[in-house]
Amino acid sequence: MDINEAEEPGVFPELSEKVLGLMRRVRDALFTPDAALAKRLGGECSALAAETRKAEADCNAGVLVGIATEEERLGCVRRAQQYSRLGRIVHQLSVLVQNLQEIAKDVLPEELEAFRSIYLLAEVELSDAVLSVLRGDESLAHGVVRKDAELDEMYAKEMERIFRAASGAMFYEFRTGIGLLFILRAIERIGDHAKQLAVPSFYLLNNNETKQS
Repeated sequence: MDINEAEEPGVFPELSEKVLGLMRRVRDALFTPDAALAKRLGGECSALAAETRKAEADCNAGVLVGIATEEERLGCVRRAQQYSRLGRIVHQLSVLVQNLQEIAKDVLPEELEAFRSIYLLAEVELSDAVLSVLRGDESLAHGVVRKDAELDEMYAKEMERIFRAASGAMFYEFRTGIGLLFILRAIERIGDHAKQLAVPSFYLLNNNETKQS
């Protein structure tokens, strides 16, 4: 993603690039699996979460102090929503690395490998969502929605597989099984937040353009 594609003020391009970079590093830790890297990434999550909260607070403060035009107010609200969604994605990455750290030494590598296609789809979904915001691209935003529907189907099938395995041979301890479920759920929630990042921001932009015409 090229942050120079941004068509609006604010720090969204820079923050979104950081979130995408964090997601790539979490992927490396997840499929190793690497408990030490997961621990370090937990610290990165905390720092980046603080950045997203500050960006959101700055936008909200701009609305509260009174901005001259409706267009500027709408822009602040739109950016605050974007930063909020990025923050929620960072939170889910934090949940993921925390659970990975707890189960890394006990989990079967093939169990985490089963999540690869879902994680990669969530990563693409987030990248497309960011680009849809930067470009104001409606078709790309709708593509994110379609990808999220596919991700949800994959998530449901994987959840069913894990529950069947857990109720059958019990090939992993209860704590490890719970950790796997939390990791899988975090990936699914990243997709949900990516979808919400793409769609509402686009419609807010469209609403603004409609009022101006």
